[in-house]
Amino acid sequence: MSKDLEKKYKLMNKYENELKIKGYKNIIGIDEVGRGPLAGSVVVAGVILDKKILGLDDSKKINKKKIHEMANLIKNEARAYKIVEVRATTIDKIGIKKAVILAMKKVVKNIGNDVDYALIDFEKPKLKIPSNSLIKGDTKSNSIAAASIIAKDFRDQKMFKMAKKYPLYGFETHVGYGTKKHILAIKEYGIIKGVHRTSFEPIKSRLGDK
Repeated sequence: MSKDLEKKYKLMNKYENELKIKGYKNIIGIDEVGRGPLAGSVVVAGVILDKKILGLDDSKKINKKKIHEMANLIKNEARAYKIVEVRATTIDKIGIKKAVILAMKKVVKNIGNDVDYALIDFEKPKLKIPSNSLIKGDTKSNSIAAASIIAKDFRDQKMFKMAKKYPLYGFETHVGYGTKKHILAIKEYGIIKGVHRTSFEPIKSRLGDK
């Protein structure tokens, strides 16, 4: 198992190693979580890794308990990290893509540590530093995977708290995504102002009908 994790770590450190050979020292991995849900914030995280952390992967492939453990480990071991969330009300005003790009720029601006290169999952924000956008980057780069994990844990913890505040909606299980249970709860109990994304379907059409 340990050998497999070592092998995976080396494969996912390809981009970071190539950039370090070119002279880049503070490479930030950036990813977002929560692009598609009907409720809650979209969260973008950035991580600058210094130490080797085994077991990094796309956060969607890691169970909830392990995600929390890994997130704490990353935050303790990383040279620096930054988390930025954009709330549902802002997403409704500017759109999800602009919200993600805005958050990514804020992460790079505020992480400090003289960051000099960005590895980004999918998106191509215009930054003041060189960057590379990787399709499915959280499966190709340790830095991006680490960002994916802490972003998911941050968002999940927020939604678990939301579940306690609004127990009828089942946020503890679907964390805001448009599951059958969630849509049925919306139909029965209505929209939670400031929590649900009113620009997203099927909520948008439902409000239009009213």
